[in-house]
Amino acid sequence: MKTPLFDQHTAFKSGNCRTTSHRQKSWQGIQVDLVRRTGLEKEETAIISDRHLLLLNLQGSSERGDYFLDDRRTEFVPRKPGALLFVPAGCKWRGWEIGASSAAYLSICVTLPHVSQLFASQHSGKMSAFSPNLGFEDQVIMNAARGIGAEISDHNSLSGMLVEAYVATIFVQLMRKQKHVKPARNGGLASANLSRVTQKIDDELDQVVSLQQLADVAGLSVAHFCRAFKQTFGCPPYEFIVQRRIARSKEFLRGSAMSITEIALSCGFSSSSHFANVFRRNVGTTPAHYRSEWMNIAVH
Repeated sequence: MKTPLFDQHTAFKSGNCRTTSHRQKSWQGIQVDLVRRTGLEKEETAIISDRHLLLLNLQGSSERGDYFLDDRRTEFVPRKPGALLFVPAGCKWRGWEIGASSAAYLSICVTLPHVSQLFASQHSGKMSAFSPNLGFEDQVIMNAARGIGAEISDHNSLSGMLVEAYVATIFVQLMRKQKHVKPARNGGLASANLSRVTQKIDDELDQVVSLQQLADVAGLSVAHFCRAFKQTFGCPPYEFIVQRRIARSKEFLRGSAMSITEIALSCGFSSSSHFANVFRRNVGTTPAHYRSEWMNIAVH
């Protein structure tokens, strides 16, 4: 039996599954759905929404699939817990995906007038259109979405004001991300070299990989490799490796029972204190606090 993931207002995902929990709450111009389901096999997607849609993946992974935006094939991005997906109003999104049999999503739908009002005092002309993004991470947006999810069970009269503040945070961050998209660079790593280098970094993330080793993989001198790498990624190799380590540590913090020390060593940090310092500098909080906050929203 094909069961829609959401009700008629946000019914765009379907598949052979059983919905174990569906909690919903609405404020003016905002609708939030927290859905948990199990027994899911292939999940199909079809939507042309009159509202902006943000999805936060709370549990389970989306591992492979095929997506189309406005009838044009687009890259499928595997999503793990903590990943976000944004589809602006008026955008046609369809396709299919396969992943974990048990999963949970937080869906946030916001009307066009509500978003326009948020930017009314800041934009003298027509507001820039938002672009779709079918798989990304952003700490600011994730924290705001989790804050909205926590308000589903809150009956305080001030809840709506807090949710509006979270929604404003989400859309300001989305706008900032669009304005700071880096242009394509010429003279960077060739695609084949790029794939080999990033694969080596990911495969040996728990080890110390030298610049010479990476340059050898790309078939370049160290100096040439460093210049090409920065042209491609906008940062030096060391900074990129740190970012990959942080991203992997987030996955472990969200989806495993590993200790902080085990995660630190598995992600290439020399100790738990080294991990905590680097994590706090990049994420703005400690690994333990990040995990506890994530678990708090995931269980509600």
